[in-house]
Amino acid sequence: MQNLGVTFTHHGKLIHAAAFAVLAALGSVGWTKHKAKLIALLAFSGLAIEVVQGAQLIGRGPDVFDWIADCAGMACGITIASWTKWRAGGLP
Repeated sequence: MQNLGVTFTHHGKLIHAAAFAVLAALGSVGWTKHKAKLIALLAFSGLAIEVVQGAQLIGRGPDVFDWIADCAGMACGITIASWTKWRAGGLP
């Protein structure tokens, strides 16, 4: 994005949130009766990503704010999936 003249210092957080929003929305649509399990699985996955980053094997460090962005993305994804189902006449 810097090549385009756009600077945004926290774009990594947006990427985390967007990725987990998509995962949560798709999971919510496909796994409708197991939202609690989906949330736990995705929250654990986000935490595992940060633990692996903290292992210093890949040259990155853990960031609790990445995990918070993951959780915020999950909330957005599940909300969007619920709205979509509601607008289509399905159950919320």
